[in-house]
Amino acid sequence: MRNFIEKFENSIKENWNNAALTDYRGETWTYSQIAEEITMMHLVWRAAGIRKGDKISLNARSCANWAKVFMAITSCGQVAVQLFNGFTPADAQKFTHHSDSKILFTEKAIFEGMDFETMPQLIAVIDTRSLELLASRGSFESIYRQRHQLFAAAYPDGFSPDCVSYTKTEMDDLCCINYTSGSTGNPKGVMLTARNISSNVDTIPKHFPYLRGENYLSMLPFAHIFGLLFDLVTCLCSGMHITVLGMPPAPTILKDAMQQVRPRVIMMVPLVLNKMIEFSIGEFVNSRTGKARLKDYSHHPEFCQALRTIALSYLGGRCEVIMTGGAATPVEIEELLITKLDIPLVTGYGMTECAPAIALARLGHYKQRSCGEIVERMQARINSEDPQNTVGELLVKGDNTFIGYYKNPEADREVFTSDGWFRTGDLGIIDKENNLFLVGRCKSMLLSSNGQNVYPEEIEVKLNALPYVSESIIVQRGERFVALVVPNADLLANDGISAKTLRVIMEKNIETLNSKIPSYSQISDFELADEPFAKTPKGSIKRFLYS
Repeated sequence: MRNFIEKFENSIKENWNNAALTDYRGETWTYSQIAEEITMMHLVWRAAGIRKGDKISLNARSCANWAKVFMAITSCGQVAVQLFNGFTPADAQKFTHHSDSKILFTEKAIFEGMDFETMPQLIAVIDTRSLELLASRGSFESIYRQRHQLFAAAYPDGFSPDCVSYTKTEMDDLCCINYTSGSTGNPKGVMLTARNISSNVDTIPKHFPYLRGENYLSMLPFAHIFGLLFDLVTCLCSGMHITVLGMPPAPTILKDAMQQVRPRVIMMVPLVLNKMIEFSIGEFVNSRTGKARLKDYSHHPEFCQALRTIALSYLGGRCEVIMTGGAATPVEIEELLITKLDIPLVTGYGMTECAPAIALARLGHYKQRSCGEIVERMQARINSEDPQNTVGELLVKGDNTFIGYYKNPEADREVFTSDGWFRTGDLGIIDKENNLFLVGRCKSMLLSSNGQNVYPEEIEVKLNALPYVSESIIVQRGERFVALVVPNADLLANDGISAKTLRVIMEKNIETLNSKIPSYSQISDFELADEPFAKTPKGSIKRFLYS
């Protein structure tokens, strides 16, 4: 396993004139051009007194400049601090201060909600997209204005591949701090080393076709570890050309971007996958005739092949594998795409604390409803007497596992066992072929009146597949289980469904749901929500707000 910084340096040299980064509907930069900009940043930081190990925060939407800044930070020996741009300015300011960051890359609109005077450790604030200096202290402004002259003086004979030489970071050096999404209400700074990042960069291409020169469409936020490793770092270390969508993946936008990029491998969250299916083949899948043919799919191969062609055409026509992560993929979606339409869909599972991969599927070996196989250089065990059949908490250790939470030893003690295993908080089993199957979170687990464990996520996946349900969570009210449901407002409006009719439909949904789940987990009632549930950056519902 090689250090990812070394891989990135070699990738730049080997792909010097090839396209590296493109902002969708915007500019393109080659590997040589991003190398020049990265080196210019290094020169500015060194002149400003930024040392190895100093922290630099990123709090902005994904874009090509975000990618350049992150790679500049890590290749110069500094520590990158990722903050989701969905955090409030007050929270972003709090985490910037907590991380001891010296420089903040953000957006002008976000910075306007901050108080620079109360962040004395910061020497500069820079707009990520325009690279405009928004605020500074000391001599930084003068140095920053002279950055092109600094570069010209450092390379009077021109900038060539031989000029690229990055800081040799040790594998166990702190590389980045990723502030978690706060699904429990208290975001923590996950400390990841070069070893954690490098292990993932080495593993991902062994499962998916990350090939030199291939086009890749990035639709995941770089501030989230899934997007950072799968959409950014591994791609650049593999010599790929990344097009950064940089906007919400609405179906029409996504279709246009897919036609332009025509990617071979696609990473997305289940929510986007669901929208893609609805937009591309929804009218056929949801029609009376379509439902009948899909129910008897083995006798309608031509119909299934037609739907497959339409769906893959929507994805650009070159897709070899789709992987979903960040949340559970509904069983009905897996059965439709994999079993009936033979679309190359697999899934994976990870956490910020594992940078992120814990389990990844391999096309041709994927077991439906699993999270794939435990990845190499990781050990995993289920804390139960019969790990293959009895649900228990998943514990892991290995090269992907983080070293702790920044300035939070109390949180470290809560998640690490005395012999070094990380408690993931997720419940599941591991079969004899090393496939991981999850059922829910420890903290989400509910207890029925007769002492049975109830995993709400399993129920929610079934409920979300029923008519007019956009999303749901199951909560416990005394001894009763209640479904909180957000209806699909667009579909209701399109079909002219009244509030009275909606209640009748939802009552029928609960009846259908209860016929599919054990008696001890039956849903007693439902409540309709007017607004979508509050979510973390990766799209998980903040359950603590509704329990």
